[in-house]
Amino acid sequence: MKQDTEADVQSDVSADELLRAVKQFLRESAIPALSGRDQFNARVAANVLGIIEREQALRPELTMLDQDAAEKWLPRGAAEQDVGVEIARALANRQIATDELFVNYLKARQLLVTAINNPRYPSRMIAERRWRNSVDGG
Repeated sequence: MKQDTEADVQSDVSADELLRAVKQFLRESAIPALSGRDQFNARVAANVLGIIEREQALRPELTMLDQDAAEKWLPRGAAEQDVGVEIARALANRQIATDELFVNYLKARQLLVTAINNPRYPSRMIAERRWRNSVDGG
């Protein structure tokens, strides 16, 4: 029996398109037809799909930001770990100076993480307005 290779199982439909289609079905068809707990759970499912969609779009930028931070503030090899966790450990152990450059990294990271998790959160919008210049180097 033939084993499927990656080329054999690729589709013309992207993961983003599939996520959007399921999210659209939930919001336009399922949620209006449901009530009570089932409607609530369908809304949660649609929101989860939105988080996954945003994470796929923003993950490369977050990964680049973290890799740059790892090169600046972590010992060699630490970048192979979860950079966010390793940065937090180094910060807790006072191995990182909390200078303006490091604070700007934390701001940029937080803006990306909240853009994934809850981009419409009011405090995120306020932080973005206040931080954008320092994060972008302006």
